[in-house]
Amino acid sequence: MPSFPDNFEYNSSGGYNIGLRLEGVEKFKNSLEKFFFSVATVRNSTSNNSNVNLAIELECNMSLVEMLFHFNRGTWGNFSQGRTTFIGILEDFRQVNLVNLDIEELSILFTDTRLIINKIYTKSIPEQLDNIFTEMGKHYVHFSKGLSETPYEIYVPVFEEEHSADEIILRSLEVSNHTQKDYYNFWGLYFESEDDAVIYDLKGSHLESGDLFMLSSDD
Repeated sequence: MPSFPDNFEYNSSGGYNIGLRLEGVEKFKNSLEKFFFSVATVRNSTSNNSNVNLAIELECNMSLVEMLFHFNRGTWGNFSQGRTTFIGILEDFRQVNLVNLDIEELSILFTDTRLIINKIYTKSIPEQLDNIFTEMGKHYVHFSKGLSETPYEIYVPVFEEEHSADEIILRSLEVSNHTQKDYYNFWGLYFESEDDAVIYDLKGSHLESGDLFMLSSDD
């Protein structure tokens, strides 16, 4: 697997504090590991007196396509069993602490790719995670080049820069004026056969080259 390119270089420490001191953190990790068939690491991204943003890493011993198979069967992620959904797990964790909890970044390491999902509005990751995987299953044939090559990194979401509209794009990044639709416009992909990042256009179901901006939230 190639090293991570500089413009999207992923640092496993991420500047996050692995010494997370919250009540129920082990139970939270155990729930993630059980439902996602993974080894979980939970870090503290940013916090103040009333808010904590988490960075979660899940290491899964399966390929991306294997995960999509189990997800479509309802046997991975446990999204359809009421309080034991991802939102339910996070809410249970929040209730035993006197702070608001949200997820800043979710990174999932499969055997053939790393998926990085970033927060773009309050509780965007827990709200949209099942929809993101649903869309990933629908588009897998297209972004894997007709099943010929799986990207080794997938960033969800990204912006595509249009040079004639730089100011508009940069302004929207500054004010974090994002909605759930932003998850389903463009994803950033890295392939071993490509020197640079590739944009996947979900609306057009095709790959294209171009400059990318990572989406981020100022919440």
